[in-house]
Amino acid sequence: MSLTSIHNDYLDPDKHLWQEEAPECYQVVLDFFEAESEELAIKSAYKNTDAGIWLEFCEYGIRLGSIVEGCDFGTAIYVLRYEDDFTKEDIQKRIDAIEHEANEIWKWANAPCTKTGKPSAKGKHTQAELGLDAPDTNYNYGMFEQDGRSS
Repeated sequence: MSLTSIHNDYLDPDKHLWQEEAPECYQVVLDFFEAESEELAIKSAYKNTDAGIWLEFCEYGIRLGSIVEGCDFGTAIYVLRYEDDFTKEDIQKRIDAIEHEANEIWKWANAPCTKTGKPSAKGKHTQAELGLDAPDTNYNYGMFEQDGRSS
């Protein structure tokens, strides 16, 4: 093997034997969920939120959302990209959006209402059963990057 070949191999990023350093925001996510690993952060996100938020670590950042009980769809999937240098506050804003969306969708799918769709503890139907449109939660949170709906 020539010196030139060794040098070229050294310069080729695909042949490096060391791991690329994690983005700074990766540690922000772990710190936010008070976790030492991705697995523990995922568990914390689910256990410590009312909506049982799911968290996914991706090459480019994180994705968050929630599946809503009693419904065929869930909240929007929110994306935070490492390249955007997000903060703990950015994570909390997405969690707040998911919690609000999940609550509104749950009420639509499960809460009793009158025949006209007005919420009522004595109601015998749900807004979903009456064929009323699901709440337009995207209206409130459209400023955050989204990637479809949880299902």
